[in-house]
Amino acid sequence: MKGVHHTMVTMFGLLHFLFLSALPAIAGDADLLISFKNSLANPSLLSDWNHVKGVCDFRGVACKEGYVSSLTIRELPLGADFSSVSAHILSLPNLETLSLHSTNLTGSISAPAKCTVQLKKLDLSSNDLRGSVSDVASLAVSCPSVQSLNLSNNSIGQAFYRSYPFLPNLKMLDLSYNKIATNKDLQWLFSKLGLLQHLDLSNNNIPGTMPHITNCTSLQHLDLSTNQLSGHIPAGTFSNCFDLFYLNLSSNNLIGTVPSDIMACTSLIALSLSNNNFSGKIPILPLLSMRRLELLDLAFNNFNGSLPKSISKLTSLELLNLSANKLSGHIPHSLCTHGVSSLKWLYLQDNFLTGYIPNSLSNCTNLVSLDLSLNLLSGSIPGSLGSLSNLKYLMMWQNNLNGEIPGKLSSLRSLRNLVLDYNNLTGTIPNGLVNCRSLNWISLASNQLTGSIPIWIGLSLSVIDLSNNRLSGPIPEWGSLPTFPEYVFDNNSGLCGLPLPPCNGGSPSKEDVHQQPSTNHESSQGWWITLGLLFSFFLIIGFVIGLLI
Repeated sequence: MKGVHHTMVTMFGLLHFLFLSALPAIAGDADLLISFKNSLANPSLLSDWNHVKGVCDFRGVACKEGYVSSLTIRELPLGADFSSVSAHILSLPNLETLSLHSTNLTGSISAPAKCTVQLKKLDLSSNDLRGSVSDVASLAVSCPSVQSLNLSNNSIGQAFYRSYPFLPNLKMLDLSYNKIATNKDLQWLFSKLGLLQHLDLSNNNIPGTMPHITNCTSLQHLDLSTNQLSGHIPAGTFSNCFDLFYLNLSSNNLIGTVPSDIMACTSLIALSLSNNNFSGKIPILPLLSMRRLELLDLAFNNFNGSLPKSISKLTSLELLNLSANKLSGHIPHSLCTHGVSSLKWLYLQDNFLTGYIPNSLSNCTNLVSLDLSLNLLSGSIPGSLGSLSNLKYLMMWQNNLNGEIPGKLSSLRSLRNLVLDYNNLTGTIPNGLVNCRSLNWISLASNQLTGSIPIWIGLSLSVIDLSNNRLSGPIPEWGSLPTFPEYVFDNNSGLCGLPLPPCNGGSPSKEDVHQQPSTNHESSQGWWITLGLLFSFFLIIGFVIGLLI
């Protein structure tokens, strides 16, 4: 019994010793954080950082075994200088993750940083930090275990080069939305970051030619969009991009044809080359090697020729944007006919496509948005499109379409926007469209529509345009609902009633109704073009964000 008692006393003493020995370290974490708080111009922003609370209960703090392992403070105007962050927070001995996104940090990242060797993830995005690209490397060297470094949306960019070693641990580097303005920065980064997996340099001012990325064999995500890269993409640039799944070179000044060696990027899921000056045929052979491709955006270029029939073999494709090019010929009947189609967003607007709209588009059963506007398409609108139960946006304005608006479109219960302006459509506005419960916007201007305006249009829609048709009769009275502006009914000689002149038992003359000058419709046409393309752009941005989350 005496031996058991002696053992218990020994164990209690040992535990007590371990507890006491841990206190200085834990207290040290609290002291460092409170010292950082006291360095702020407004310490009350972190009022709960005090010795009354345990450090693990501080705002934004997460602990492991009683030690601070993570600190996340976002969108709080701390206004601290980076030197204070370096002196206090980066010195936390067990810190693994630090995020100070949008906290008004200032100062230069060239200030010596003292990072704990445990730090793996550092997010200082959306602040006002300054420095050069080589200072970024200096920071990474000072934090040798950091694998993810986010300095996006700061003021990094002034040219100052030092020699730093290869950075083997860095896997994610985000310098987007900064002020990087020399091609030397770009070349330097690619020479030092051979094991990098994620590199985002979008929305800077980087000029010059596209660099070779052959050294970056581990690269999975590369975004160089919205810079000033120019010229041809050198042959061999993509010859080692086997692991690359996201490539965005949009909004630059790149020219020529897409190099055939891009076919080496067989893992690509998203490819955006939009808003450049690429020319030639759609590079279908390289694309067919990308069987996982979900997003293909080649909009706003100078691609010509026909839309390749074999593009339908990309059965994983969800978004296809070929708008604002010089494509001609027919829409392939083979689209969406190779097995189950994943296509959700199809943008072919602003080209020179001719012929009929193929019934086979109804095989694209997952379509959410279809835009065929600003082409030379003829014939009638296929009623088979009414089977697309997921369709929300149907836009076919400014073509040569004729015939009636198919009554089968009333089956589109998810439809929100129906835009068919500037065609030669005839007949009446289908009453069945009242069944499209989600419909919010209908634009049928500049057609040859006849008959009266259905009362449901004013009861369920926020935006309408019925101008420049042959509609007749009184405009329905929609009670307390806001009156639509006059121009949405303009140039329908048989219409009367508010907001047009009163009926008075007869139809007003064309001169009485024609209150808006015709130039309004010409200018609105340009507005439609801008709106349609912006609409497509933001849908694509939404898709990309969803892909990355």
